[in-house]
Amino acid sequence: MEQKWQEIKSRLQECLSKGQYDLWVSSIEFLGLDNDTMELGCKNRFHIEWIREKLETKLLAAVKEFFPLVRHLEYQLISAICDPEECPQPEPARQIVMSDLIKRSGPVFNPRFTFEQFVVGSSNQLAFATAKSMARGQQLYNNSIYILSETGLGKSHLSHAVGSYICRKTPEIRVHYVTAEQFANEMIFSLKAGNIENFKTKFRNECDVLLFEKVEFLSGKEKVQNELVYTLDELMDRGKRILYTGNTFPKDIPKLTTELQSRLSGILVAPIGPPDFKTRIEIIRKKASGENVQLSQDVIHFMAERVMGDVRQLESCLIGVIAKSNIQGVPITLDLAQEVTETMLDRLPKLTIDHIQQVVCCVFDISLEDLKSSHRRKELTAARKIGMYLCRRYTTESLESIGKSFRRSHSSVLYALNDLAKGMAKDNKVKRQVEHISRRLDASCLA
Repeated sequence: MEQKWQEIKSRLQECLSKGQYDLWVSSIEFLGLDNDTMELGCKNRFHIEWIREKLETKLLAAVKEFFPLVRHLEYQLISAICDPEECPQPEPARQIVMSDLIKRSGPVFNPRFTFEQFVVGSSNQLAFATAKSMARGQQLYNNSIYILSETGLGKSHLSHAVGSYICRKTPEIRVHYVTAEQFANEMIFSLKAGNIENFKTKFRNECDVLLFEKVEFLSGKEKVQNELVYTLDELMDRGKRILYTGNTFPKDIPKLTTELQSRLSGILVAPIGPPDFKTRIEIIRKKASGENVQLSQDVIHFMAERVMGDVRQLESCLIGVIAKSNIQGVPITLDLAQEVTETMLDRLPKLTIDHIQQVVCCVFDISLEDLKSSHRRKELTAARKIGMYLCRRYTTESLESIGKSFRRSHSSVLYALNDLAKGMAKDNKVKRQVEHISRRLDASCLA
């Protein structure tokens, strides 16, 4: 058995980077085989959490090559210090899966996704405030909100927080949590089973709060959209609360029926943008505090500067740092944080003014010479302002340095930054344009 386990690890070593294998796979221990379940030992719960979230699919596939009857993997905590026979074994950590939310009689929400654990910053204040107002039963326009963000920025966190808060404070209120895909699948299953009326009753008559995630999945699914429209009309007529989440503005989701687009466009949209530097610092501090881990200012600032993607990515890097510290029994230093971050992100180069200018030129389809020129055509002026803004946001260059790169003065850059900030506050189109280029810059860091 042990020999086969070593062969399984060798197979994984072939398809993983050296950093991933050394950090997460090399220390896994084979504990036993029970019918269709293989038991594995991990050093701590961070190790278990990471394996489940990031590597379990590959791990199970490798196991099945040598043990075809295995269908499940179970994880146990093992002590890195004392003999396993002498140390009590904690209960294995359990990860909440989305299927639980439908199969169980009552909704099950991720205990980590609460309002108390959500870090509020300038990019998510509106979404947080409206979600909390809905949870408290305060009056909102149409009693509905649409939380909009890219993946990993917190919309599911707020959706779970609303459900968890209501179930805890007023358990008599009936809360239904469902993704668009689950809604579609459940509807199709009900049609095939001949009990569509039970499906309608569940979502229309036995629901006081509907938490409906990932609306964009409904694109092109006309029959499911029609059923949802009838459900929404019934709930809204009875004053029920509805929270939607999506990664696109309702009007920009392709192949939505006019009826559904009308329902979604008539409610409050609360966007969540990427966290700024200050918010990223607070996210790291809060997460570390929740794990009873002390981090130095150098480590916190390094990670906040280095990991500029989504919140999930930032938390994953922090968990990796804590995990390696625990597994190897070493303190969390700046060198350790740098090593783990580079391993997990592979490489994350600092953005330069030149690179930002190239991306802006590509988006606006203009030349670098036009961007730096004195021409004042509308699209050139907009491109320059956004370019200067992003240089200020993503680099540590001074206003003077940014100005020289655009052949402008220090005061011209300052004026452009203030003018763009006002424009983003007044015009969502400008804000979306800046966010679009920001996402391209974030993606280029991880390419």
